[in-house]
Amino acid sequence: MLAFRNILVPVDGSDNSQRALDYAAYLAGVCQASVGILHVVNLAAVISSVGQSNMGVYIPDRVFENLQESGQAMIDEALKQLPPTVQAQGFMKIGAPPEVIVSFCAANGYDLIVMGSRGLGTFKEIVLGSVSSYVLHRAPCPVMVTK
Repeated sequence: MLAFRNILVPVDGSDNSQRALDYAAYLAGVCQASVGILHVVNLAAVISSVGQSNMGVYIPDRVFENLQESGQAMIDEALKQLPPTVQAQGFMKIGAPPEVIVSFCAANGYDLIVMGSRGLGTFKEIVLGSVSSYVLHRAPCPVMVTK
């Protein structure tokens, strides 16, 4: 039987992310694996919501602090939901979620990623792709996508 030792769970606060955490908790218990909870602060999304500017974009310190605080709150909540028998650690990174998830996984030796799908729908999935699709095709380990 294949036993996973290090499971990575990217969290974004969505229902699908919560379901992924539930699956990861179950698998960690069965395999006696540790769990890494990863939240990626996506500054590109913040910048695009501000609008494009030829002069560059300034993100006020308070906005950046709020993003970090809400990300840390997501991580803390996810860690609380894991059984006390599961060894877990939280991480926050800044960047584009798909690339950060794949590189973080590779750099830290995770042997499974459990993540939620975004449910964009067929057309948007084809045109835009998705975080889960990107990770599924580029991760150095198996990826379980939950819905």
